[in-house]
Amino acid sequence: MMNDNEYLNIMTFGVPTGTIKVESHPNEIIDVAPEIIAKIKARLNNKTLDEVYDLTDRVFDEVSLMREKNKLKKIFASKTELQDVFSSIKSIKSAREEMNFNEVNRELLSQYSFSFSSEKTVDEYDFYRYFLFDEKLNLKSKRVEQVRNQSEFSILYEDYLANHFEPIKMTKEAIYMSSSLLTLFKQRTLVSRLDEFLGIFYGAEI
Repeated sequence: MMNDNEYLNIMTFGVPTGTIKVESHPNEIIDVAPEIIAKIKARLNNKTLDEVYDLTDRVFDEVSLMREKNKLKKIFASKTELQDVFSSIKSIKSAREEMNFNEVNRELLSQYSFSFSSEKTVDEYDFYRYFLFDEKLNLKSKRVEQVRNQSEFSILYEDYLANHFEPIKMTKEAIYMSSSLLTLFKQRTLVSRLDEFLGIFYGAEI
């Protein structure tokens, strides 16, 4: 029979990346690749340089992003498959292992999504919906708005909103601070209830 620590480990995955600081590019454009210059010239039509050459263009390499996209498409073949993965703790862990095996650069994707969202926190799930399937990029705050009535797990929202890119997750602190979660934990039903919640959380239409 599993002890409490072994049981709790089932419900934890990954380490929050925290807030990401993206350094501003110097005012002078130095050593810009020729293809970026060509792109700027093509887009300079009644627009300022700042409008067509934003921070995302300056910091992130399109070739690198495309490489990561191709890796992810092998793991998440459809929006339905993506949602199914994020609706289960076990599936999230399995997908993380597969991403590690395929050397997916989550740090690059996290930084890119943070820059693209104007430094607002975004869920990894919602970024992949945008990045892989051309869906609108929604912020974490928008996703939480759709499930405010799920009070049993509302204690998780504060940490979730503060940590960019990380999916919503259970923590030891949340369990011991919430009598209802602690009861579920002691009854060995917390994992199944959390999976039910994840299905609602990531299945919500935004």
